[in-house]
Amino acid sequence: EAEARKKVKNILTKNEESQSELDWDFYFYVGNTLLGLSMDDFWKITPAHFLKQFIMYLRYNNPDALHEQKPKQIYTLDQTPFL
Repeated sequence: EAEARKKVKNILTKNEESQSELDWDFYFYVGNTLLGLSMDDFWKITPAHFLKQFIMYLRYNNPDALHEQKPKQIYTLDQTPFL
């Protein structure tokens, strides 16, 4: 029974490791093919900059993919009528 648990734990750990590798592969694919980043540039870029570059790519190539919400209008007391 202990050996069976150990095998299940190893399988779960292996799946988590392969999932994290898949994530890095996907991010590198996006960075390399869509954003034109070299491997050196990919490892030097910050997550915020990567996201900004990807959003700029989407705005240029597929503007319908982004649904930007406009901020709600904020009214101050001098803009409202007094009752």
